[in-house]
Amino acid sequence: MKKSILAVAVAVCVSAPAIAMADATLYGHVTVAVDKVKDTKLNIGGDANSTSRIGLRGTADTGIDGVTALYQYEFAVNKTNGEQALKTRQANVGLTGGFGTVKAGTQSTPQDSWVNGTTDVMLSSIYEVTHSTGTAPSRINNSLAYVSPEFSGFQFALATAANSGNDDENLDLYHAAVKYSNAGFYGALGYIDYNSEAAFADKQSEMAIALEYDFGVGTIAGVYSHVKNDIADDYKPWDIAATYNVSESTTLKAAYADFKEGAKGFGVEVQHDLSKMVNLFAGYADANEDLGDGDVFSTGIRVRF
Repeated sequence: MKKSILAVAVAVCVSAPAIAMADATLYGHVTVAVDKVKDTKLNIGGDANSTSRIGLRGTADTGIDGVTALYQYEFAVNKTNGEQALKTRQANVGLTGGFGTVKAGTQSTPQDSWVNGTTDVMLSSIYEVTHSTGTAPSRINNSLAYVSPEFSGFQFALATAANSGNDDENLDLYHAAVKYSNAGFYGALGYIDYNSEAAFADKQSEMAIALEYDFGVGTIAGVYSHVKNDIADDYKPWDIAATYNVSESTTLKAAYADFKEGAKGFGVEVQHDLSKMVNLFAGYADANEDLGDGDVFSTGIRVRF
């Protein structure tokens, strides 16, 4: 094991000049949280709402005027001794230019980043109580996606996925999303048609709409989602979130979430940035009886690089 680690370290050092020439960026962060949920033991070392990760991304010249190649490899990092160290989060390549961006591989979904992520403002573990609309896959494997250039504030995206291991359908999903931003206003709409039962169980489709307004010293946002299922009642979660910048380094946050069948939760959080790269956070949330009747307290630190 030690020899393997040493070999990797030597390889990185040897290849460092080549990486620099390829316009690559090493990035990531480590998050450590201390969480206490009502009637459970204290947990030290969690990831809260910001999984520790390490990644490499960059660009390469294609030789075609106005067209640049993109690449990204990102891994979730397990901080527990003896467990699997790395797990793939992103692994994709693509081309970008005046026509927009095309990428293939494992990548984030516009439904998650453009729509459902609008109210996902908490860093601490209370997000599990305050964010009900994170129902779409945050990333999809075996995917092909196109993101358009921006047109007067508008941008749209199309994506699909296909895995030959799922033999029930040729394409596993179809995905379309659009967003618009102007003068502090932001709106986004996404739709996913789940075409593979093998990949997505009983899910049929999912639609979500997000609205946000940035008033300078803070934001207020809301998301409504509608998930259709084959064997269960449709799921219609919604949530709202607000942030307020007390100072350049301190932000107060509040959120309320409506899940399903009376399950509701709310929470507050304070985030203090020691610098752009070092974030401290502390949050408290309360879940009603239908959501588990649990108070959640979470605090921790995230260090980015």
